[in-house]
Amino acid sequence: MKLSDVTALIEKRMPKSWAKEWDNPGLAFGRLDSEVSRIALALDATPESVSDAAALGCRLLVAHHPIIFRPLRSIVDDTLTGRTLLCAAEKGVAIYAAHTNWDSSPEGVNCVLASLLALEGVEPLVCSQNGAWGMGAVGELPEPLLPASLEQLLHVRWRLYNFTFYGDSSNRVKKIALGGGACQEFWRDALAYGADCFITADVSYHVRQEALAAGLRLVSADHGEMERASLPALKKILEEETTIPVFLLEERKSPFEHWNGNQD
Repeated sequence: MKLSDVTALIEKRMPKSWAKEWDNPGLAFGRLDSEVSRIALALDATPESVSDAAALGCRLLVAHHPIIFRPLRSIVDDTLTGRTLLCAAEKGVAIYAAHTNWDSSPEGVNCVLASLLALEGVEPLVCSQNGAWGMGAVGELPEPLLPASLEQLLHVRWRLYNFTFYGDSSNRVKKIALGGGACQEFWRDALAYGADCFITADVSYHVRQEALAAGLRLVSADHGEMERASLPALKKILEEETTIPVFLLEERKSPFEHWNGNQD
């Protein structure tokens, strides 16, 4: 199937119009008339994921995060973006991104995360005005949990390894708000919904202080780990729409370690 036809099928399920105005989803690199018989899927387009895609015979790499956000002044190998695009050109791999149009899909990141936690009565945390489902999600756990039990649930269901809980750990949580990826700006929406805890990534110091002072408990997760939990669902959708085999690339070892300091 031609690359142009593949991207058209993907965008039937996840229209680019669902993306935020600052976003840059869609085809970033590739020849529209090239033939695609296998697709690779990864969280990010990097030289490693491009090489892994090529090794599997995939001429298209679908990533969650766009490789290009802003106009490039140059494409050289002294930046990660430059090295990735040069690698893609050398290996003949096209690069496509499904970003906030996947986040805001009724089948996307936030709905998948809510489903994995078995949340009930799920609604978008922030409703969309462009036809998409919305950003974030809010719903109730089947039964109230102590934060320590929620921690285990996140580890098992989302495969989170690097995250921090903030707030009172002695009281149970029932209503959960979440925002896949960096959604700290939605903490007031979570509070307005009466959420006991808001789970998102990359929470800054000052936002954390504001939210805690307002009585909202937080979980600050690793951005990539949180979003990666949705990729098996995206793989299934890509295969359904294109009828082309999709290979979810193996997760490489995290480039960082999460240290917990021991108190004397």
